[in-house]
Amino acid sequence: MTHVELADGIHVVVGGSFPRCNSIVIIDEEVVVIDPGCGIEDLRAFLMTKNLALNNIGTVILSHIHPDHITHAARLNRLSRCRIAANEITAPLFNDKEKMKEFLGFHRANPVRPLWERLVNSKMFGALEEGHIDEELGDGDKFALGKHTLRMLYTPGHLPDHMCIEILEPNLVFAADIDLTEFGPYYGHPNSSIPEFQDSIMRLQHNDYDGLISGHLGSPLVKDYKTALASYQRKIEIREDLVLAAIMNGAGSVPEITLNPIIYPSLTDPVFLQFETWMIEHHVNSLLSRGLIEEKKKRYVAL
Repeated sequence: MTHVELADGIHVVVGGSFPRCNSIVIIDEEVVVIDPGCGIEDLRAFLMTKNLALNNIGTVILSHIHPDHITHAARLNRLSRCRIAANEITAPLFNDKEKMKEFLGFHRANPVRPLWERLVNSKMFGALEEGHIDEELGDGDKFALGKHTLRMLYTPGHLPDHMCIEILEPNLVFAADIDLTEFGPYYGHPNSSIPEFQDSIMRLQHNDYDGLISGHLGSPLVKDYKTALASYQRKIEIREDLVLAAIMNGAGSVPEITLNPIIYPSLTDPVFLQFETWMIEHHVNSLLSRGLIEEKKKRYVAL
């Protein structure tokens, strides 16, 4: 179990890369956990170091609906009767897991859906359990805990419901899946958006924090986050260049482009092929909108 103390009462239990995530634990007038996707035993072990237990958790806050970020929310609610808070887009999805699956592109007709459900249940067990949001949060809403105040910051693109959570004391931001990992930005669902992701990155760059907390880095606190965000943003441009190069070399459809995967070069799983396909579709649409390619006789060609 690895945990990092960022300031008095503010800790990160490191979950690391997908299918886990880093969880923020704030110990104040109540115990608050943001994105309970770390190992549940790691969370339990950390709380024990503070003479606390899982049933002492008072509130769970969710940054967005991705399974790796909500994994233990329903379980913690059963254990501690904690309230669960999320934004108004996430709330109805958490309350109805069929809506959640459809929101993520896994409609009943999607043949990959059973494989995705199996992945979630094997790697993020609990994420698909039924639960209920007790408090809905909007952009700019504040959440007072005593010595610490949280403020919600909507940052769509990764998903429409994605938000960061500012910790006003001591001026940090939990950026969830604007995670600054080497993999780069993830926009692998039909309702993800490259332009909105870029706008959200810019929004964080324009804000002055003492550090950014990543949802997935092993060393979660990034002090020079503005430089890191610029590098992170460039990965989108690099991928788009690779998609354009594939079309220039004769790949005239998304399936042809994904024959030589760009996002997941070592692709071996149909679920990740689905994610790859959705991300490539976003890049193709971006190239079409910028007039760099066009569609002729149902095939993409470079201009």
